[in-house]
Amino acid sequence: MKWEYQVIHLNVEDSSSNSEEAGNPKAASEKLKGSLSPDFLKDQFPEQFKENEGSEHPATQLSKFLNKKGLDRWELSEKIKIGKMLFLILKRQSE
Repeated sequence: MKWEYQVIHLNVEDSSSNSEEAGNPKAASEKLKGSLSPDFLKDQFPEQFKENEGSEHPATQLSKFLNKKGLDRWELSEKIKIGKMLFLILKRQSE
């Protein structure tokens, strides 16, 4: 039996880290010492700084992702954490 593998990388931040700038153009601008204005950042990187209203919980997003992979016959084989990185190893029988 032959297997095909796919590796998925997830960024994992510990809750004590300051991730405020992730969705906040003002905090990101301050981190850059004002070299780029909050308006510029929001205009140039709309996906990074879009409003979070109505966004799904990460667990729901991951469930949908894994269900979609399952429809393509991928199976979660294992997970490996290295530092702040989490890798999901998916496998399926190759044709």
